[in-house]
Amino acid sequence: MSSYYKLMLLLLLAGTAPWVQAQPGDQHRPREAHFTGSISAGPNFYFNNIKTFGDHVKPFNYSFFGRIIWHSRYRVSLGIETGYNKFYRVNGYENDAIRASLAAIPMHLVIGMRLTKSVYTLFSFGPSLLLNAASSETLENHVLNKVLSLADGSFCVGYQRRIGRDFTLGAELKLSFSTKATDLNLALPVVLSYDF
Repeated sequence: MSSYYKLMLLLLLAGTAPWVQAQPGDQHRPREAHFTGSISAGPNFYFNNIKTFGDHVKPFNYSFFGRIIWHSRYRVSLGIETGYNKFYRVNGYENDAIRASLAAIPMHLVIGMRLTKSVYTLFSFGPSLLLNAASSETLENHVLNKVLSLADGSFCVGYQRRIGRDFTLGAELKLSFSTKATDLNLALPVVLSYDF
């Protein structure tokens, strides 16, 4: 082979080498940063610590949440969350004359981490507005006490599956706590999310 052909082959290989890759270039490249809006709702279970009328507490209730989260290019996410979390209801105390309930409206910051493509964890913390309602049929009284609890939070593990280009559907196991009321509940909400 003449030196001219060797030189042409060497230039051809050198010219195409930067364009040829051993693996796809986006395999280890982090996904671009984006926002996700989520709504969730589901049942919860209250860990009963009430002593006075604890036998009349209805531990199964409901909760729903909404959040907006910014996902970084890596595994960490930041966001905000609010919603309505019913901790407990009391019916049937003293011949159904007294009813009481406790609910919380969280206004929390959220820190999250993706463990895999489908599994993630979220930790939220911040203030909650506690709504403690009580009524008595015999005395015809109704009281709604609103108290701000400054150090509430939740921890959850979630699973999501993409159901379209921008939508995901999943479920979470979410433990919520209130330091002011010293209460805990465990929720199992279904989550619908939209990437934008």
